This record gives sequence, C-alpha cells and structure tokens, in this order.
Amino acid sequence: MTEELLVLVRPELRDPIARCAAAAGYRMVVSDVAGSRRAWLRTAAVIVDPAAVADLAVVRPPRRDRVVLVSSGDPGPDTWRSALNLGADNVFELPADESALVGALSAMRAPRRGPGNAIALIGGHGGAGATTLAAAVALCAVDDGRRVLLLDVDDLGAGIDLTLGVEAQPGLRWQDLAVHGGGTVRGQSLHDALPKAADRLSILAPRREATAMIAVDAVIATLDAGRADGDMIVVDLPRADSPVVRAVVDSVDLVTVVTSATVAGVASSRVVVGRLCGSDVAAEVVVRGPAPGGLRGVEVAAAIGLPLLATYRSDPGLPGRLEAGRLRIAPRRQLGRAARTVCRRVGAAQRAVA
Repeated sequence: MTEELLVLVRPELRDPIARCAAAAGYRMVVSDVAGSRRAWLRTAAVIVDPAAVADLAVVRPPRRDRVVLVSSGDPGPDTWRSALNLGADNVFELPADESALVGALSAMRAPRRGPGNAIALIGGHGGAGATTLAAAVALCAVDDGRRVLLLDVDDLGAGIDLTLGVEAQPGLRWQDLAVHGGGTVRGQSLHDALPKAADRLSILAPRREATAMIAVDAVIATLDAGRADGDMIVVDLPRADSPVVRAVVDSVDLVTVVTSATVAGVASSRVVVGRLCGSDVAAEVVVRGPAPGGLRGVEVAAAIGLPLLATYRSDPGLPGRLEAGRLRIAPRRQLGRAARTVCRRVGAAQRAVA
C-alpha cells in the first residue's frame, strides 16, 4: 500500500519534493499548517520547511517521528531547534540534496507502531443510548488488551464516570486541565492523573459543580496525546453544534451516530448528521430497538443516509443495574455484541489510515 507523506512547504519546493516522494514510493498529501492536524499523526512521514516550522511552533502539535526539514538554504539555528522539538532528525537543502532525501524517505518506510485510534459516539436524539454504548465500547477495548482513554465532553451531562461507577474517585476532570495556546499534554502523565474504571481504562469527564465550560484547546491536546501514545480513544459527544463537538468530529477516525428505530429518531438523527458530518467525515449508524413501527435497521440507516454499523435491542434490566452500581458488559448480551462490533470497526478504520 502506498504510504502518505504530509507536505507542509511553500509552492516552489513542492516539485522537487514530488519527485523524491514518487521515487521513495509515497503519495503526497499537501496541506497548510492550519488544516494539517488530522494528518499530522496519521501519515507515514512529514516534510516541513522553515515557514511551516515557525507556524507549527505556534500550533504546537504533539512531537512525532519521521519529520524532515527541507530548505532552499541554511535554515538557521532557531529554525533547526524548533524542528527538533517537532521530531525532525534530518535537514536537506533542495534541489541539491534530492538523492539524499529519497534515501531518507525510503528508509522511513520500515515498519513502525502506528498511532492510536479514536471514535466518537453521539446520540441522534435525546435518550438514544450513546453514553451507555460509549462506555461499553471502552470496556470491550480493554478486554481486547487495549489501553483506553474515555472522554466525556458533555458539560451538562451526568457524566460517563457515573455510568462506570467511578464518580467518587480522585483525579483530574476537564476543568482542571488548563491547556492554552495550542499547548500539549503527555499521554502517560494524563493516565496517571485520571480516575480509572480498570487497569487500562482512564476517564476524563467534566466536574459537575464547575461552571467553566470544557476548553477546545484541552480537548484537542488530549486527543493528540492519546493518539501519540497509542491509546484507543472513545469520546462521548453531546448532541450539540459546538466548537468542542466540531473539533472532535474533525479529529476522530469514525463518528458513530446512535439512534432508535423510530420515525422521530430518524428525523432527529438526520438533522444531527446534516449539521455535523460533512462529506469528509467517516460516519456510521448504530440502531437500537425495539422498533414500534417495524422499522428495520437497514431502513433506518438508509433514511439517515449513513452505513449501518450495528443493531441491538434495549435491555429492560439495564437501567436497574445501572442504578445499583456500575455498567458491566456481558459479551453474549445484545449491548455487548454491538459494542464488540463497534470496536472491531474502529480498529479497521484506523488501520486504513495508519
């Protein structure tokens, strides 16, 4: 499979880089810094020039490997120092060093550990069950041996930590995480500071008594940290058109819309999808039964305009069990099977872009 090379350079450097990329077996992805966050951790390698380095120093994406600095002259010590902070370990002067750049890019194609993957779940309507499914997906991922970062970004919700029975645990909440101006977060440090529902499941939820809203910068930095550290990230989204929701939708591998098999559920879910999920967003639907009017999952998905990912029936005993304690997933119950399907699908989505 042809690997992707993220190219953040001025136009006059693109032709020699295109020759080098083709010779090394890459497909170029040309972007500007502002629009590169999605590709920064997903592409096999990145090429930057001094202007991009200066812009990235302001944005401060997470450090990654396989970053190359190119320039038409001496980049200068300040530029090189900033490039090192981004993860660069080579600098090439073009066009003189084209053959050396081809060699470096070819060497970078050796197998590597990919970044973590991320999924967001959002209810197509109130009471659709997105929070419960998000918690179930996180638990399934832990059972698969993954380290999971479960993020609840609903300022006004009860909190997914309550669903998992860890609301009283000490640890950071969103309002305690102050990240400003494109700052970064270290993945392991974050896990150490968060409440845990299992050895490999850390939860970041809002503080209920806080009046401050969740900051977009904090959400972006946390997503980037989890990806860089190889985590599976599960995000429970509120049904809202907000900067935080849009930032998450733009960052994850897959958006899963959870809806009931009802006419009202379909109508509301169509609004959510139309507002938040553009043509460049990978989105699929999970349909929860029963269906009072006999709507089938495939019909619900077709009406919403998304592929059908999974269907399951509500468990009448689940609300009572949640009131009595934390959510537990039985693999043979329908919720457990649906969560397992979602886990497998997001893993496939991540492998397709890694």
